[in-house]
Amino acid sequence: MIKRPIIIDTDPGVDDTIRIMLANSHPELDIRAITPVTGNVQYALTSRNALFLREYLGIDCKVADGSNTPLFIENKDAGDIHGTGGMGGYAVPVPKRDFDGYAWDIIKDEAEKANGELEIITLGPLTNIAVTLLRYPEIKPLIKRIVCMAGSATIGNMNPYAEFNVWIDPEAADIVFTSGIPVVMCGLDGNDYAGITIPDLLHYIEKAKGTSVEDLFTHIFTHWVHRREAAHAEDKIQVINDAITMAYFITSDMGKTEKYNVRVETKGELTAGWTIVDRYNRNKQEPNIEVLTWSDRELFKKMLDDMLDYYRK
Repeated sequence: MIKRPIIIDTDPGVDDTIRIMLANSHPELDIRAITPVTGNVQYALTSRNALFLREYLGIDCKVADGSNTPLFIENKDAGDIHGTGGMGGYAVPVPKRDFDGYAWDIIKDEAEKANGELEIITLGPLTNIAVTLLRYPEIKPLIKRIVCMAGSATIGNMNPYAEFNVWIDPEAADIVFTSGIPVVMCGLDGNDYAGITIPDLLHYIEKAKGTSVEDLFTHIFTHWVHRREAAHAEDKIQVINDAITMAYFITSDMGKTEKYNVRVETKGELTAGWTIVDRYNRNKQEPNIEVLTWSDRELFKKMLDDMLDYYRK
């Protein structure tokens, strides 16, 4: 089997955790490194969680010391959504193994080793990737593709237009989007089609019994059940954005994309973090980003089922 060399850039995070579980269940992916970044919770927690997940899942890869703050603006997080410690209150033990180097150095080294085949999937703010490209611009031709859980072509979740991962560090997102590297933007609106229901969540909790990931998986999905049960009637659907993005990364059958010119609003007082998708080419600029416009809910559910079957072996 020819494996795909990948780096997972992440801010774990309950949804990031399921995404890393999903990636690890696909042997065709050669996970070269996990590069944590500040985001869902503060960096001390996202980095600890990344180190823990390597050990918990038995992934033979490097874990890097990444960016603990955005490039130019004050740090923020979404701890209210991800719960205590970023894992919905799960008791994360102290990791036994430390970092293997800095994120930008490891990304550079792995890009060179992979000879143009390295793919990067980002689940958090794009700070690590932006720092890498600023420090080592010569590696741009060596990165085959970057798939980002980022942005929105319609409405945002942090202001009327901005999605969280871009809003946290809009300058970093714009550096990546304008880098010339092939980029896929899996945004809120594209991922929404693959949202799952409370009965779906309960189905996976039941199916996780007896698997090697039962305790952590069940804890996270129960966290989501409680949040969805407490939500307003129109907000009962759980969209696991990071896992949906990973599912698309694994197989393009998971969704449909259209290529547009996309820039990031970095300074707007009311719109900072807005991913401006020029659907009608008003700015007469070349399309630079593949934008996810639809995702397959049934295929995503099957991939979650298959993932739990993998961890039952």
